[in-house]
Amino acid sequence: MHWMLTCLLLFTSAEGFYKDVFMDGGTGLTHRTRLYAAESLGLSLEFVSAQDSLLLRRVIAGCSLDENGYLLYPDGAPRFRAIFTNGGDVVSHSRALGESGRQCIRQFFAAGGSYTGACAGAYLASLSNLDSGVSPYFYHLWPGRTRNTGIGGAWVGNFIPPGSPLLAYDSFGGDFYITGLYLNGGPYANESLDWPAGTEVLLRYDTLGHPAHNRCAGWAWKGADTSGRVVVVGTHPEGFAQGEQLHLMMAVLRYALDGVGLPRLKAILLPGVLRIMDRGMEAPEFARIGDRQYHHFAIDVPPGAESLCVLVQGADSFQLNLYLKWNGFAFRSSCDFADTAPGARKLMTVRYPAGGRWYIGVECATTVNCINDSFPVYSGRLEVLNGVPYSVDAWWGGIGVAEARQAVLQQGVNPNPVKGWCYLYLPAGNGEIAVFDQSGGKVASGLVEITSVGYSVYRLRFARSLPAGVYLLTGPGGFRKPLVLCR
Repeated sequence: MHWMLTCLLLFTSAEGFYKDVFMDGGTGLTHRTRLYAAESLGLSLEFVSAQDSLLLRRVIAGCSLDENGYLLYPDGAPRFRAIFTNGGDVVSHSRALGESGRQCIRQFFAAGGSYTGACAGAYLASLSNLDSGVSPYFYHLWPGRTRNTGIGGAWVGNFIPPGSPLLAYDSFGGDFYITGLYLNGGPYANESLDWPAGTEVLLRYDTLGHPAHNRCAGWAWKGADTSGRVVVVGTHPEGFAQGEQLHLMMAVLRYALDGVGLPRLKAILLPGVLRIMDRGMEAPEFARIGDRQYHHFAIDVPPGAESLCVLVQGADSFQLNLYLKWNGFAFRSSCDFADTAPGARKLMTVRYPAGGRWYIGVECATTVNCINDSFPVYSGRLEVLNGVPYSVDAWWGGIGVAEARQAVLQQGVNPNPVKGWCYLYLPAGNGEIAVFDQSGGKVASGLVEITSVGYSVYRLRFARSLPAGVYLLTGPGGFRKPLVLCR
């Protein structure tokens, strides 16, 4: 039974994320370098396992290499599916993170990443371990309160209450009980005060004769479809490489991963309106795309349209993939149409598309190399950590209209003829963009305004005083195209 469950998870997908789990064993926490449950489940893992506070802040809160920190994409979305936080000293760890680090973890959770933790990791998820107020050191992910069991350095058992979500992943021998769990000042969830609606009791302590007996030893909570799920325990099952303790930690991870937030749309595109994705977290709907991340868009196509065209353009040195799906989010594993050819320029045409909402998935397949000793050391395409700019455009119409526009885009000018302004799509490379009249004279810059709006995408605006006629555009890579200016 356990083997079958494990194998099933090995074939699940982590599409849209860099990796599965990030393990926090930084300042004040147990400096663990292995998470046996993640290994048993075939999950990808990175971790911090060092006492260095400056290092912890650089990894979590960000630095020039990765402005948003390793946990977040440029738009603030989770880069990992889940966090696991080890046991240890809550206050020293939180002080090392600082408010900026704590805010990154809150952003991770709110944007859809799940949170798991043991002992100190469970405390940190709550509002406070006191009966009033809010601890400035805690993450405030689960809006409930914890209390100290008052038991240190002991081995205890946990009851599994009927209906516990963990039973969907493992039978635990069928006796609803797990023995031999280490407890060292871990918490229980306070069910008698400020108990958040929707909180699920996963486990209860077996400490007969002690006030912690039958208290909530493990709990889960998910506040919204788009946020992650908190799944935490007061004991320490994370250090076991076998037995029911291992299977408990595996079930905790699985329930957390199954609670990752639903994908979100960046925008519903208007036909023919170019969208430039070149911003950061200050404008997530226009943000650059990170490594192995998906951006999702949609366009509404009326019944009877003869074609749907989608154009994605980025720097040729990156790999951007394009996926389309009718009436559902478009991923590599579940799309109706896909273009994964090398490069970052994709132009896809669907003949006679069904009427309704079409979803567009843009995937950045370029990523970094990683060596993880006590913290992740990245190499290779490091610029992808701060995101890849690109543009996306979509339109629908009759066959003739779509073919004409596709030809224009392949030529590099849109629209053409032009009345006042146009977009210019150029091959990657260095070189001047210039406009020449029919006599071969270079048009003065006061008459032509050229603005970069993304990698290899430019906006040309022509002064009203520039007469109508045929002009020649030149640019990098031997680019030469005629342009017709109308008045």
